[in-house]
Amino acid sequence: MTRTPCALLALAAGMVACSPGDCPPPPATVLGAWTYSATQTAPSMATLGGILTLQPGCPGFQGILDGTQNDGVGLATPVHVVVTGQMLGTTSVDFDASGRRHLGTITNDSMRGTWFEQASGGNGSFLAVKDLTP
Repeated sequence: MTRTPCALLALAAGMVACSPGDCPPPPATVLGAWTYSATQTAPSMATLGGILTLQPGCPGFQGILDGTQNDGVGLATPVHVVVTGQMLGTTSVDFDASGRRHLGTITNDSMRGTWFEQASGGNGSFLAVKDLTP
């Protein structure tokens, strides 16, 4: 397992806060605005659509997911949640959006994978397409 400079500092000095300069930036492929859609397949059908905006964080990346969740019976609820995550290599992502853990892969301008929520047992899939406009 590769350790970041921030992790090495924490190991060497105990609980040390890291400054942003201690963390390597995430790859540009993950940063920016993404059109996000997710489908919940268990325990019941629901969908979520919106904009996922990611920027550098320490460590990894952070951002916001703004959108609308629709349950299986037509109720729409606004969603505005904080996102924190990290790259698990050059194309794999692991991020949390309000308790929903996402594991996915970036291919070209798309990020896709699965998500699960331990508290509710909910799970499903997601797709995000990067906005490539300047």
